[in-house]
Amino acid sequence: MKYIFCIIFLLVQNASAYCISNKTNRTLYFMIESYTNNSESVLSFKQYIKPNKTKCCNTTDKTCNPSLKTDSKLSFYVFSNENSLEGCDVFGTSTSNIILNAYQDFDNCVWNEKQ
Repeated sequence: MKYIFCIIFLLVQNASAYCISNKTNRTLYFMIESYTNNSESVLSFKQYIKPNKTKCCNTTDKTCNPSLKTDSKLSFYVFSNENSLEGCDVFGTSTSNIILNAYQDFDNCVWNEKQ
């Protein structure tokens, strides 16, 4: 019985988080733009992610989901570094599992979202 509760807990916990996976061979700079109730945008996630690593944010974490909405639309961005002007973006939600498969400078990336 405890085993079933553990599985349910993990499923609920993972269902309320967005994740970004860097499946490239480069350490890259990722940012997430979330939108507040009055349509203003906030850059809420700004971190480097190493090759073949994943970082997640729970929707109840105000540092990476300032509106605390579980159904909000997000923009996921990637750059070669934090000073870059060119990068790539893809849209998702606060529960998306976004995977960057290939990165090339100048808006030419290959993304997918794991369902």
